[in-house]
Formats: sequence, C-alpha cells, structure tokens
Amino acid sequence: MRELQYKKFSLQTHKNNSQLKRPNVCQFELTFRCGIHCKHCYTDCYNKPNYAQKELKTKEVKFILDKVYKAGAIWLCFTGGDPLIRNDFLDIYAYAKDKGFLISIFTSAYSMSDEIAIYLKKRPPFVIEMTLNSVTKDLYENMSQVKGSFDRVMQKISLISKAKLPLKIKTQVTKDNLSQLPMIKKFIENRGLKFYPNYDLHARLNGDLAPCNLRIPLQRDSNLNRKKKQLDNDCQLSVQVAPDTLNANLFRCAVGGGDSINLDPYGNMFLCNLIRRPYFNLLKAEIKDAFGSLLPLVRNAVFTTESKCKSCNIREECFWCPGKALVETGDREAPIEDFCRLAHLTVKEPVKEG
Repeated sequence: MRELQYKKFSLQTHKNNSQLKRPNVCQFELTFRCGIHCKHCYTDCYNKPNYAQKELKTKEVKFILDKVYKAGAIWLCFTGGDPLIRNDFLDIYAYAKDKGFLISIFTSAYSMSDEIAIYLKKRPPFVIEMTLNSVTKDLYENMSQVKGSFDRVMQKISLISKAKLPLKIKTQVTKDNLSQLPMIKKFIENRGLKFYPNYDLHARLNGDLAPCNLRIPLQRDSNLNRKKKQLDNDCQLSVQVAPDTLNANLFRCAVGGGDSINLDPYGNMFLCNLIRRPYFNLLKAEIKDAFGSLLPLVRNAVFTTESKCKSCNIREECFWCPGKALVETGDREAPIEDFCRLAHLTVKEPVKEG
C-alpha cells in the first residue's frame, strides 16, 4: 500500500468527513481526577471524590467508543484530569487501539506507571502530551500544590523517554513561572523536543476565577504574545478590518464546523469544551442526533446584545471567545477586560527585545 504523508492523510480525511458531516476528532475526558492540583487548572474544581463516583464504568466507556467509531471519528484524545489515574486505563486504551483510532493522551505524567509505559511501548499512541510548568522543585510543587510531585514527575518523564514514546511537553505560562521560562525551554529542548508555551488562562468550569489571578502583567504579556504569534507558523497575525464589515456571528472558531466532539467523564456530549450545556448523554443518545441538535445552536448563534466584542475591529487578535466569557462572567457575550486590554497592547506596541 502506498504510504501517504501524515499531513496529506489528515487534510484529506478532514475534508472527506466534513463533506459527509461526520466528526474527525473526539476529546474524551475519562476522569476529572488527577494526582496534582495545579493552581491554573480549569477542571481541578471537579478533582474530588464525590465526582469520581459518577464516572462511566469500563463497559460504558467502551459502549460510547463504539458510537464514536461508528460516527466516523479517527482521532481520539483521552484527557481529564489525568486519564492514566483510572485503574482500567489500559483496558480502555487497548479497546480503542483495536478499533484503529489515532490516540493522543493528555496527562500530567504523575500517574504514569511501569506497566502503562511497557504496554504503550508495544502499542504506542500517536502522541503523549504533558504539561511541565517548572524545572525546580519548590516552584513546581508550589504550582502543583502536592509535596513530592516534582521528583515523581521527573521520574515519569525519564520513564517515558526510556520507552521512546512520542512525547510533547507544554508549559502553561503564569505570573509564578514567567521568570523561569528560559530554564524550562532549555530543559525541554535538551531532550530534543520543541518548547510549547501557552499564555492563555481562563476561569474554571465552575466559575472559580483563581486561574485568572495568575495571568502575567499586561505589558509583558503583550510582548510575549506578539513574539509567539510571529514565531508560530500555525498562528499568523490576522488582518484588521473595519467594524462595519464584521458580522454578528458569536462563534468564530472551529466549534461550528462540526469537526470535533467533546465528552465528559459521565458520557455527556457537547461541542465547546467551556460551554457544556445543552448536552446529550451518549449512553442514550446517538451522535448523529446530538450533532443535528447542537450544531445549529453554534452555527446560527449571533450576538443578542450590543457587546463591544460584536463590532471590535481587532477581535481576531484577542484571546476572547464565548466559552471563556461564559466561565469568567456568566455571560457568553460579555467582554473580558484583561483580554481586551491585552489585544489593544498587542496591536499597538512594537515587539520589545528581552
């Protein structure tokens, strides 16, 4: 069989599924549990025993995976929380692997075990993505809020590396670790990996604003944001347009394209990771029917108020979106003043060195 380059395969598959009105990607939160409690994490509000009791059982996860497969999705992301913390993770992973999904695993690495690493070495995922926010013990454990977590995660990174598993390490930039970015970058690049900083912080799913208080100072943030956009080939600066040429569409992201679906640990399906209502529970509903009901709510959504975001001529430069607005303000049309100020600074100020 002729081997296709991955990019060609990906592009053609997305195109074909789009024409057939089928999802390409499924992001499945297997659990909200995680061994650490990062200050910035937007799901940590649900990292509690009473929520764990409501999680899908192994048989139910497999039942839903059958529906995801039938719906046509090829890329499957197991996330959380930390999916590796589930005792049945390898059972679920093997079931998905047998179906032929291209599987990504989002993890803190805290719950990686020898058993999991050995199995994944035999049947590797497409990629393992983890977040590393510090390379010094005191700062890491200040951010993770778990004593002993730094040494444990460093050991798990070594375990993943020795197993030669495909690894991507990301860094969430906060005011706590901003000064350590050069050290983190060096640590990651010394392992032959690319440095992936993320500058975006938003409220937790329950509306807790604690992560927002970790945003870095605006002047410094705008400088980093400009540099990131100029250096990242996948994120080019947008062309500014006059306010009167903008339309009133609320969503300007991939959510309305019907390309992906999101599932929580209880089997609820929704289109936006931050806007989780309405939803359909896939233990009862079919994905096709859920799509038919949810997509119009996004594609046809327009501003119903005179929010200043509606006519903003630099909206494409802003971190704002309806989901972030909803969790931070309770109103998906409301501006987020921090993002508003940052967007204006990003556009007006030249990139500073240093």
